[in-house]
Amino acid sequence: MKNLIRCSLVAASLALACQVHAKETSAGQVDFASFLPNPDGQLVEVKVESGLLKFAAKVAAAREPEAAEIIRNIESVRVNVVELSEANVADATAKITSVRTQLEAAGWAPTVKVRDPKKGEDVAIYIKSGADDAIEGIVVTVLEDGKQAVFVNVVGNIRPEQLGEIGKRLDIPVLKRPEVKTAAVADTQT
Repeated sequence: MKNLIRCSLVAASLALACQVHAKETSAGQVDFASFLPNPDGQLVEVKVESGLLKFAAKVAAAREPEAAEIIRNIESVRVNVVELSEANVADATAKITSVRTQLEAAGWAPTVKVRDPKKGEDVAIYIKSGADDAIEGIVVTVLEDGKQAVFVNVVGNIRPEQLGEIGKRLDIPVLKRPEVKTAAVADTQT
């Protein structure tokens, strides 16, 4: 459950990190399709589009200008969490495998892959790079010991230094490392 909350917080905070672009289909957008819910379990679907993100940026601008800048760069955030049972575990596992295969075929970089058979965890994070060191999309897929499947897609124009800020705000060590910077930021510090 902590992983679910942390993944959701990362996705939400990335929603605080990017610029809205008026595109119908962005290069960073991934269609996860719909998921077969567990008849007796939870299904959480969160979809935050540009209108709500623009509003959030305006609200944040007065007190948190850095957060507002991050929000302006996000186009959309989608999070799906599916509780698994015998009825839907095969469907969710097949969807995760299919999404991962499609991402790699489309040139997305698999940046993190963790498989721990002892704990039953299978996590993969993919990045779609854009121009000027920007990230156009991030996809996180998690399959947790037949308990739940998590799918996250953040679309926008995410700059590496913004990931560092998100890491600081949410206390995510891997994101707040100093090497998560653009070349321009690194040049100004030398």
